[in-house]
Amino acid sequence: MTQDIQLFGREIDKNLDLYELTGFPRGCSIPRKDAADQIVDYFFNTKRISHLLELIIKVHKFGFKGEKVIIHNINHIIKEMNECGYQYKSDLEKVVFSESSGKRTDWGFLEEGKSYNFCFISIDICGNSKLVRKYDSYHIKETYKNFKNLITKCILSRNGRIWSWEGDGGLVAFLLDDFVNNAVFTSIDILNSLIIFNATENFLNEDINIRIGINAGQAEYKKSTNLINSDSIELTKEIEKKHTEKSTISISRHTYQYVNALIREFMVEKEINGLSVYQLKLPIWNKINNCEGK
Repeated sequence: MTQDIQLFGREIDKNLDLYELTGFPRGCSIPRKDAADQIVDYFFNTKRISHLLELIIKVHKFGFKGEKVIIHNINHIIKEMNECGYQYKSDLEKVVFSESSGKRTDWGFLEEGKSYNFCFISIDICGNSKLVRKYDSYHIKETYKNFKNLITKCILSRNGRIWSWEGDGGLVAFLLDDFVNNAVFTSIDILNSLIIFNATENFLNEDINIRIGINAGQAEYKKSTNLINSDSIELTKEIEKKHTEKSTISISRHTYQYVNALIREFMVEKEINGLSVYQLKLPIWNKINNCEGK
């Protein structure tokens, strides 16, 4: 049984040695409770408790080494896990840590240097340089601060994260659940919200207009998310800056296929500056909103 516990732990750390952890002499039998306690302490102290939790759930669901395993009180474990801020995502087979503030850019489980599939949004205020020259710094600063607050509220409602921001716009990433459609609906939310924003939180004497580019693809995660770069991110930015008009969402061809079928009906394929993209424009927002959840 102790040997099985060691094999269990080695699913996470292949070099794990229960004799080193417990201090028991080699060849002696290690009591099961001591072995289990040391496993939990070890992964907690090495900040891999989420890996242990997801392994426990996987073993309960799928067995271990070809044998069925019953984890007693699994529902209690999951309840305690949720109360501590952890959540099991069955589609990813991952345990993630979710903060209500949404400040974690790694969703609680991304590993430094490892590549993942994301859906990116690039957002930009049109004509920023002209606005900065035209209006005093105080009103620009307050308006742009309110604009970022609007973006933050919209993206967090669908579990997105801001990865970089430069005052007039930035890069947003989505990963969990239906991340492409989450990115699309968030973009619609943002453009819809601009109407109220311009009426109540814009301190300039003219409306601000934005453009949005969307693209799905891989990127290598780094804790300093503003330093993350990839071809997928570069294409997202290019689509937004060079192939998108104001008050418009543009999405790359290969990402389009993952968009909700009802939403695709409202998209128009266009070739702009030599690149083919699919676009949504402002006049049809109300129709699109009625499609969400169908």
